[in-house]
Amino acid sequence: MPEDFKNILEQFEPVSLEELKDYKLLNRIDTKYICNYKQLPEVLKLATEHFNIQTISNERIFSYESLYFDTDEKKSYYDHHQGRRIRYKVRFRKYLDTGDAFLEIKKKKNSNRTNKRRLQFEFCEDLNAKHKEFLNSELELNADTFKPAIWTIFDRITLAGKNHIERITIDTNIRFKNELNEVSIPELIIIEVKRDKSTGISPFTKILRSHRIRPMGISKYVLGNIMLSPKLKHNRFKNKLITIKRICYDT
Repeated sequence: MPEDFKNILEQFEPVSLEELKDYKLLNRIDTKYICNYKQLPEVLKLATEHFNIQTISNERIFSYESLYFDTDEKKSYYDHHQGRRIRYKVRFRKYLDTGDAFLEIKKKKNSNRTNKRRLQFEFCEDLNAKHKEFLNSELELNADTFKPAIWTIFDRITLAGKNHIERITIDTNIRFKNELNEVSIPELIIIEVKRDKSTGISPFTKILRSHRIRPMGISKYVLGNIMLSPKLKHNRFKNKLITIKRICYDT
């Protein structure tokens, strides 16, 4: 990370992981944005007035690995491609800085609502009987059909509103890999604004608008699949890929 970028993060007041538990946002709106890495320093400078930063042992940016599971037919990917009303993602998420790992199920019920269930396990690349028992209790699919698919690796900054209940996640240094290939998009930043439905426009959204950064839903799992396997059917996502290419390489 460039030294000037670290200096910007140091300007934020810290918030602990324990304090972040108060930001539950049970009735929330999640909105994703993408931008170029070059735009991020100015956005963060403006955010210091309204947000604190998650800090653990003086660290302010944390590394994550996610191993996604899918069927041989890539049902999770194609359910997303076809826009199915109910679809699932299954993943192991590992917090590299602490070593904690969770098996997670994300269930998308409609365009506005995602439910996530997770249990803590020791990280492993193969699903065992206990993992499958958990998955079968939540999925309307047979957990035996899920196998390792792709990895997503990234670094994350988490901000929390000073005087309002809002969380911001900023993912940087995004990479993808599978058994055959590995790709990275260092120019891409994925931002997610998580706020209570009852509140008005968030300060962070106003900052993004001032930099002409607009909402665009994007799944790292979908993007990783396409980048690792360009021949995979992805016509539903072509416009988003064009936008990502323009933002990353033409900005």
